[in-house]
Amino acid sequence: MALSDQEQQLLREIEESLLADDPKFGASVSSASRFQDGPETGRLTIRSLALIVLGLCLLVGGVALATQSLWFVSLSVIGFIVMFAGGVWALRTPADPSPRQVDRIQHPSQRGRMGSKMEENFRRRFEGQ
Repeated sequence: MALSDQEQQLLREIEESLLADDPKFGASVSSASRFQDGPETGRLTIRSLALIVLGLCLLVGGVALATQSLWFVSLSVIGFIVMFAGGVWALRTPADPSPRQVDRIQHPSQRGRMGSKMEENFRRRFEGQ
């Protein structure tokens, strides 16, 4: 589940305050934050989906026809390789930023209001129950 822009910003603010309070903790988790700052991936394209479906069909067809000849076992192995390649392709395709994320570039003066707005929404959710 992806976080909204406001939640990501609040998470960054919490992280910065934790790192400022405890530098030893910051040194221990700095390697983990390097992986989070990279580009987002995992966009499922038509081509990667087609490769996954084709690989699955080859895999199932090869297993179903394996009683006819042992050569069909190689067809299922090829199907697995094609399906795996489609999955890797889908994971390596960079995700495009949604228009909502591009439009929500905020000024530093709006950061304080964003945190209080999130707190208000959080309280409203749990007080209504």
